[in-house]
Amino acid sequence: MSGFVLLRVRAHRLLLAAALLSVLLTTTVLTTLAAFSGAIGDAGLRQALRTRAASAAALQVKAQLPTGARGPADRAVARGARRAFDGLPFTVRTLVRSGPYALPARCGRRARARVSRISPTSRPWTAPV
Repeated sequence: MSGFVLLRVRAHRLLLAAALLSVLLTTTVLTTLAAFSGAIGDAGLRQALRTRAASAAALQVKAQLPTGARGPADRAVARGARRAFDGLPFTVRTLVRSGPYALPARCGRRARARVSRISPTSRPWTAPV
């Protein structure tokens, strides 16, 4: 049986070589297209995030810190954002909130609120807790 297969292979060497070459070329083209597709996707994402039309991505970090520890914490958050966004532009904003304050009783239950200020020039606002 194997002698018959070897005779057929020897008789059709050119056909067998063409089939192997076509498999090799197809594999090469598919691999190249897959790599190209990934590179184009990465480049498109980077361009979309660099332009003004890009939607904002948020990295939210919450911590309870004393006043003196805010500077080192902001620098640590900036380092983390630099790693997370891999060289893309980013902005770090700090939101300082107060502890909860008890408000006058309303409808038989005590309400609590937090006072926040986004920037030194903005007016403080309250939100129910």
